[in-house]
Amino acid sequence: MSDIQIIETVTFRTIAGVSDSDLTAVAKGLNAYLDRCEGFRARTLYKDASGLWHEHYVWANDAAAKAADAGFMAAPEAQAFMALVDRDTVSMGHAPITLARIISPEAA
Repeated sequence: MSDIQIIETVTFRTIAGVSDSDLTAVAKGLNAYLDRCEGFRARTLYKDASGLWHEHYVWANDAAAKAADAGFMAAPEAQAFMALVDRDTVSMGHAPITLARIISPEAA
């Protein structure tokens, strides 16, 4: 199972007064932390119609996901991001990817 990619799903709401553009700008800054994480593969972020934010990370394996989580709160980029998040609304989970299909930009 160590060679199976892991998807990490996080949902949250922001604290009052945070605009979508504010969150997106700080979320882009989090890429610097992710780039330092071994095994990071992909990330998506979006907000649904109810105002709930969804973030999906793809990790090379479970060990990579756990290592990134262990260092997350110590990273300055993560602290800036979490300052905008209502921590009482955060939900996070990890699961092995069962099926994935990605179309290359050239094929689209």
